[in-house]
Amino acid sequence: MAQQVRQVEVTDPIATAQRYDYADAFELRLSEPDPHSPETWVRAGLDSTPKWVDRVAELLGMRSAPAESADRVGDFRVIDSGPDVVHLQTSLPLMRVVLVGRRVEPTRRMFTSVLHYRRPVLARLIWAVVGIGHRRAARQLITSKISAK
Repeated sequence: MAQQVRQVEVTDPIATAQRYDYADAFELRLSEPDPHSPETWVRAGLDSTPKWVDRVAELLGMRSAPAESADRVGDFRVIDSGPDVVHLQTSLPLMRVVLVGRRVEPTRRMFTSVLHYRRPVLARLIWAVVGIGHRRAARQLITSKISAK
């Protein structure tokens, strides 16, 4: 499924509503309609991130949130969640991070990440390295499989 993921222009209305310092977006075309809400596949994707992503998140000041709940997905607060979109946000010492998962069509998922730097010089330096891993993790997240429980 990962070969069907492509990086695309950032056009999500939540992402483009405010000025941002960095943004990226990924699209996945599915062979059949996706019955899951964006929150479901984003939760599954964040739950399945590799351990190195967790370590980097710790270094950036994340991983301090309480256990999963209806109003949180990992370290992110759920700002909005519906059948076609999930809007998540977290605040870090160097930046505010916004994630948007969206069902654009029944067979098309979009995942957008937006950064608003608090300390631009330091944040840019760190993101120059961390961003490489982020883009790899984002490609894996958007292809997440939802396990039956």
